[in-house]
Amino acid sequence: MAEPKSTPAGERAGTAADIAVSLRDVSKVYGPVKVLDIPRLDLARGQIVAVVGENGAGKSTLMGVLSGTVTPTTGTIEIAGQPLQPGRPDHSRDMGVALVAQEFPLVGQLSVAENLLLGRRPQRADARPLGRVVVDRAGTRAEARALLAEVGVRGVDVDRPVGRFPVPVRQMIEIAKAWGHRPVVLILDEPTSSLGPVEAERVLDLARTHAAAGGAVLFIGHRLDEVRSVADRVVVLRSGRLVADLTPDEASEERMIREMVGSELARADLAPPSSVERKATLSVRGLTADGLGPVDLDVHAGEIVGVAGLMGSGRSRLLHTVMGAQPRTGGQVAFEGADFRPRHPADSVAAGIGLVPEDRKVQSLLPAHSVRWNVTLTTLRRISRRGVLRPRHDKEHAARIVKDLGVRLHSNEQPISSLSGGNQQKAVFGRWLATEPKLLLLDEPTRGVDVGAKAEIYSLIDTAAQDGLAVLVASSELEELLWICHRIVVMARGRVVADIPRERFGKEVIMTAAAGTQAAPGGGTEEAGTPGEGKARA
Repeated sequence: MAEPKSTPAGERAGTAADIAVSLRDVSKVYGPVKVLDIPRLDLARGQIVAVVGENGAGKSTLMGVLSGTVTPTTGTIEIAGQPLQPGRPDHSRDMGVALVAQEFPLVGQLSVAENLLLGRRPQRADARPLGRVVVDRAGTRAEARALLAEVGVRGVDVDRPVGRFPVPVRQMIEIAKAWGHRPVVLILDEPTSSLGPVEAERVLDLARTHAAAGGAVLFIGHRLDEVRSVADRVVVLRSGRLVADLTPDEASEERMIREMVGSELARADLAPPSSVERKATLSVRGLTADGLGPVDLDVHAGEIVGVAGLMGSGRSRLLHTVMGAQPRTGGQVAFEGADFRPRHPADSVAAGIGLVPEDRKVQSLLPAHSVRWNVTLTTLRRISRRGVLRPRHDKEHAARIVKDLGVRLHSNEQPISSLSGGNQQKAVFGRWLATEPKLLLLDEPTRGVDVGAKAEIYSLIDTAAQDGLAVLVASSELEELLWICHRIVVMARGRVVADIPRERFGKEVIMTAAAGTQAAPGGGTEEAGTPGEGKARA
């Protein structure tokens, strides 16, 4: 059957009165490189428009232009018929544009309430004789709680500094902050990348609610199943150009991938994981920590074990406790058959354990430093002589890591922040694989990377396991775990409530275990329940 023809890119919108956003001849040039070139794009009120594309396709630049953080080189933009002043975030906000950025611009030292109402906190007259106007702290707290409730988050201590919450909770706080501006145009940049299925669906419902109320939603996503479920329209960017404008019926996953990469993308050649030798690289018994446990878990050499669960289930906390980044309060951990008690993550690194954390910008990278410096951080001792770094060996070592991992760049000396998300993540993988670890802990390993880079990372994980590495991977993407794992353990309220072998894999099996009552691995049952939103840190 012939494929339906899509409308010319950028032209699928309503009448002039319905247009919320209008772009004409918008471009952005950095030196000799044109990173964005949009002749025309209209977004209608009441519509959810998904924007998809590989990393480096121009999605972030487009969002920056609309939100005022990037000044376009040419072109005009109108919001609800009024011209937008380029490069003015304050003007974009006043015009009704709200951006939920993938890298949250929250102030970590300020409380949740102060972040949610930054610059617009309620005020009251001071009762003292001078009659000054002061911040209404009680009113700020009440309004903050109300905003969080609107996006389905309850139980969060609004007086607690934002920086002390895990990524999924900070994501929901950022969404609530944008929601509180009552925008005309709501831009959601990878809003579900750190969330589990239940929380992700809540965010999609918020997008639908905003569109139903007459707002426009621009939804950037790498999870193509979510794009298909929520979008009224899908526009595809490739190399800064708008190459397709598709209806939901036209936007099959195969069609979107083909438009994004310009060709068919072969699915990673990963056969079902082979059987593994029964030598336990990691053995955990009765492990407890703040908000975790008791947990029993084994990971064998050559085995990829997934960790699934809802937000707040303890996925990340388990990995950080094993790594020694969070103190354990009880239980035993055996690594390579010997008792293991790391006092610091450095002890784990020395023993042969690596951790790829979920927030690479904050927890993995030195953004202002070169790719070379970032990829050799964990092996500086090895390439040094008597404590003195040998520059030639350093450069050769970095070049080898970059080549082996297929990191795409211009130079090893360029800032790692200039790479796409997928290439940054491959660099982080390369850093740890260069240490020749025995156990690799992965927390949201493909968060914020495109479909092509995701397939490459899956291949890296599979190859590492085939080489005998034990892998423990926590992810909010069930498809990811179902695809790459030998076994999946499901967590709820800090405990493992199910241990599912590959022959029983299924989304319903995992979600039932995560949100209900399931037989625990050690016999008996444990009430998994749904974690109190925002209370526990994943």
